Amino acid sequence: MSGRKFTFIALMLTLVAGAAIIGCDEDSNYDQRTVLYVSNFNEGKPFLSDVLNQGDSLYYDDEVTYKISDDYVEEDWLKVEFHNKPYNGIIDPASGALGDFLLTGYDVSFIPMGGAAVPVQNFSGTMSTLVPADAYVEAYILLVPFAAKLVTPLFDIHYSNSEILANAYITFHGHEVQTERDIDFSASIVVGFADVLNEDRPDDD
Repeated sequence: MSGRKFTFIALMLTLVAGAAIIGCDEDSNYDQRTVLYVSNFNEGKPFLSDVLNQGDSLYYDDEVTYKISDDYVEEDWLKVEFHNKPYNGIIDPASGALGDFLLTGYDVSFIPMGGAAVPVQNFSGTMSTLVPADAYVEAYILLVPFAAKLVTPLFDIHYSNSEILANAYITFHGHEVQTERDIDFSASIVVGFADVLNEDRPDDD
């Protein structure tokens, strides 16, 4: 295994899809008092999933022999910024007339690029995040479970130069606090999977 740097191209920037609130069948995004959507994923940067963390060091003290005894796997959490934007600028958010939203769950699915295998099977998660009217709120959600890195195809790229790119599609669920009206909205982000090697030697600062 030779030293290398991960080549995740800057072109694969975070993709945030327009996120429309879905209420009752007769409702549309234009009928709502506020629009809740994802305004930012991962602080606007591409998301890299390291399928295997090399631990304290890549080499033993001889600076030649690779050290694998301290390698371990971590699950990945994604930072999400939500914006509850007033749709009608005439209404004062402080009046309480606008809708506050409570997010209670999400679904994640991955669509691989370039003919690769699906890196992570579909899964759902729970959350409890209140997004008041006319506010930005940050939260973290689980993006890549621990177990996904222990099975094919992510396990197969441990100690390799292989990379997998995929779009992660995330659908959030919740309800409007004032009316209990259910909402769903979606967004997506490009995720790069690789075994990222830190080439620092044991004595490096």
